[in-house]
Amino acid sequence: MKRPRKARGLRPDFYFRRVLHITPAWLREQGIAGLILDIDNTITRWEQPVVPDAELAWLAAIQAAGIRCRLLSNGLPRKKAAVVRQTGIAHVSGVFVKPLRRAFRQGLADLEVPAGQAMMIGDSVFTDVVAANRLGIWTCLVDPLSPVDFLGSKLYRLLEDVFRLRRAAHPAHDYRHMETDVTSG
Repeated sequence: MKRPRKARGLRPDFYFRRVLHITPAWLREQGIAGLILDIDNTITRWEQPVVPDAELAWLAAIQAAGIRCRLLSNGLPRKKAAVVRQTGIAHVSGVFVKPLRRAFRQGLADLEVPAGQAMMIGDSVFTDVVAANRLGIWTCLVDPLSPVDFLGSKLYRLLEDVFRLRRAAHPAHDYRHMETDVTSG
């Protein structure tokens, strides 16, 4: 399979409804060896400090396939700590803030994979996609798990809608119509 051209702008390389629809086999086909994962509204609901069972099973399947994972979140420290405890996945080391590129560079260093073999998965174009794209990290946008969100994120979502950024850079890589759930077999 020929790899698509890497997006560099404001739109993600790929778009799925939920992380559950991203299979380990698909990630391997894309040449992905490591994931940098957002927490709030990507693998947890913003208003809840726990990872739902389906997302926990997805994370276990990803790790069982040998794909390395790191969390990267601007969320509250107590929530990040709770998710680290629950998943066993470390947060990117250091005190960094998305979308600063230093946070993503540290994520690559923690994963010990080059940018071309890493993917950032998150629910926000402005905090999850932009810096990762600039560094050559593959990007995947997912729909938020919850309509509840931080005020700043609501503003970002409004801008994403106004400028039509919530779509894959290449239309063929918009997989929102797929309903495959890695946890269901």
